[in-house]
Amino acid sequence: MKPDAIARRYARALFSLTKAQGAFDAVDVALGTIADTIAEPHVMRVFTSPVRRDRKRALVATIAEAANAPATLHDFLLLLVDHDRLSHVDAIRIVFNALLDEERGITRALIRSAAVLSADILEQITREFGVITGRIVKAEVSVVPELIAGVIVEVDGKVYDGSLRTELDKLQQQMSTGS
Repeated sequence: MKPDAIARRYARALFSLTKAQGAFDAVDVALGTIADTIAEPHVMRVFTSPVRRDRKRALVATIAEAANAPATLHDFLLLLVDHDRLSHVDAIRIVFNALLDEERGITRALIRSAAVLSADILEQITREFGVITGRIVKAEVSVVPELIAGVIVEVDGKVYDGSLRTELDKLQQQMSTGS
């Protein structure tokens, strides 16, 4: 789900409150659990149906309690219920996590590899991109055999393509155009 303006506004507000209280880790964990729970179709159906607001608030309070949500997050969720914004919880989580990464000097990278990467190679790649970005790099790795060899790294909106597939495609294009 792509965050919209509403999710960004609420996430920034939650982030500011959480930062003031120094409760990043507790809110981050609880928000993830709560967003996953609310995203369940049978749970979301309750929140999108014409159920009385006090019942929705009671359900949210139960979910927050089960997730050990700090009081700030609990109150925040009740505010979302009151303003019929609970459907934005997953997008709020995405924005909150991005703000948290920014605060902690972390950037996310997507690494696509032709084969499974060893721990040493993965550590070397993340270290090198840490130098390039000036941040700590956390990587999500996927294996894409069609690359033949090498890796493609997407970080901070840039793509670094070191795959054999791309090199072969370039060579084929050069040969077909005669350049």
